Amino acid sequence: MRPKVLLSVLGVAVLSSLATLGVSSVLGTATHVPIVTAQSSDSVPITTSTIPDMVAQTNPAVVQINAIQTQTVQQPIFGFGTAPQSGSSSVLGSGFLISSSGDIVTNDHVVNNAHDITVSVLGYSTPFKAQVVGTDYNLDLALLKITAPKPLPYLTFANSSGIQIGQFVVAIGMPYGLSHTVTSGVVSALGRPLQIGNRSYRDLLQTDAAINPGNSGGPLLNLQGQVVGVNTAVSTQGQGIGFAIPVNTVTQALPYLEQGKAEPEPWLGVAVEDVATAQYIPQGFTGNSGVLVDQVVSGSPAAKAGMQAGDVIEAFNGQPTPTTDNLIEDEYTTKVGQTVTLKLWHQGSTETLRVVMGNMPNQGS
Repeated sequence: MRPKVLLSVLGVAVLSSLATLGVSSVLGTATHVPIVTAQSSDSVPITTSTIPDMVAQTNPAVVQINAIQTQTVQQPIFGFGTAPQSGSSSVLGSGFLISSSGDIVTNDHVVNNAHDITVSVLGYSTPFKAQVVGTDYNLDLALLKITAPKPLPYLTFANSSGIQIGQFVVAIGMPYGLSHTVTSGVVSALGRPLQIGNRSYRDLLQTDAAINPGNSGGPLLNLQGQVVGVNTAVSTQGQGIGFAIPVNTVTQALPYLEQGKAEPEPWLGVAVEDVATAQYIPQGFTGNSGVLVDQVVSGSPAAKAGMQAGDVIEAFNGQPTPTTDNLIEDEYTTKVGQTVTLKLWHQGSTETLRVVMGNMPNQGS
């Protein structure tokens, strides 16, 4: 079971006053040339001008996104219950340019179900109409495209496999419509798996750099101005607990997004929880670790292989699975179409089950 942390993704439905503030404050001047960042490690001398210099260099490549999303809500009808009604809401988010030709990375939840997307860029008085090139609901990533009259500034990617707990990071975004807000902090933790609604995030960076609604899709940067993550979610139960999608996830997904596709994601099709903390233990099971199957999705790879609710997964391809985190980590080392072997406790006996990994359905489709 995922940690029970109350979380919120960071897109924000904009009130008219905030929308006005956000749009008017992004206007300014900037030199539209590619932003060149160092390619060495993140170990740079820190002085009083390190962050201001880096922000001055990278800020022009951070953009404000305004998306008009279509929503279906149940409206009461006097004497007849409720009926679905379509409506629209304005969602404010952030994004960043990754090419001089106008490619922009942001979160899927910023533009999901949007029928009108505009992007405000420093130096231009009029927002650009944006085209959605590709989205990935499961990864919560989207690639947009705008066309400008001259080359645009852009950010480069770091290698998130080199990120260390405790290293300095800077977030730039549009929290509550406050344009190009800069906050700083450190990387608090790595590899956080979290569940927010239908989205399962398996490998988030945790940071104490302040991020708020409206920061969604903005960059988390190292001191060299390289993108190490995409700011995505915040804990609503505490302060200084924010999360970002690591940049390696982004770079792996980009080739698929450029083709208008979602990255294939290996999938068993089960809802699980740790035996050690489960309130219900199947009768006859005497172990103190393993992954309890609460639900098997109809038509999923697990269902086709014969897995049932109440089974306990004890090993995945020969590797013990004492917790759900172990199972998730093992699951993501496989590929769609690969056959894996599961060791199961099933109705009083140990069995071996062969499962062909499927491709996780796009929950946003």
